[in-house]
Amino acid sequence: MTKRIFLTMLIVMLLQILLFNYFDGSKADLTGYMIVSGIPIGNKFVVLGTWYMFFSGLSFLSLGYLRQYISGYGVYLMIREKSRVKLGLRRIRNLMILIFGLSLIQFLFSIVFAFITNEEQAFFYDDFQSLIWIAGLYMMSNFVLIFIQMALELHVTEEVSLLLTNVYVLFSVSLGGVLLSTQKLTWIIYFLVPNFGMYVRSDVLEVGGISTVNAYIVLTVMTIILTVLTYRRLKKIDLI
Repeated sequence: MTKRIFLTMLIVMLLQILLFNYFDGSKADLTGYMIVSGIPIGNKFVVLGTWYMFFSGLSFLSLGYLRQYISGYGVYLMIREKSRVKLGLRRIRNLMILIFGLSLIQFLFSIVFAFITNEEQAFFYDDFQSLIWIAGLYMMSNFVLIFIQMALELHVTEEVSLLLTNVYVLFSVSLGGVLLSTQKLTWIIYFLVPNFGMYVRSDVLEVGGISTVNAYIVLTVMTIILTVLTYRRLKKIDLI
């Protein structure tokens, strides 16, 4: 990741936090909940747009992450690499580190912003476990979504994979709000990954929300499946 792209992501994070605070300043505290609170079940579109800023930045940042790699310098590595599994897992690991690192910076910016603005600054130490649970889901959800985009690039063009992933994200968030508000066909929510990392839509906040345990299971299974499929596809491309 170049310095220019990194600075762009920092600007996106700062702008996102400012907008979150503008639309709902009550979340500007030292817990980091401003970032993982997510979108209310009622689907407020201004909040949806603000939440979407960070993911869209990640999505564009990851454009061609694997496709360009295997058609460039990665070709020589794949020829020399004895274990294709090792090479594939290395790329997946780097992607995970990047996404988790940027997400942690998000939390840090949120906390620093709350400290500077001196707004309420409530510490939820009695509910610290809940924060860890939902923060983990937030980061893991982002990783799985970008992993999906990366895997799609091995089958379609980079632009198409970008479009498909982002349409899925926006559709999932909108439909998830409807399902949770009506409490009908809620099992479908477990196919809508973007909702997993939202505190206001989880069972951490209220009964009837997304089960965090089930969400972790779904994300883990998806990660394993995506890893296997990506490796198999890479192996075929390598043989061409």
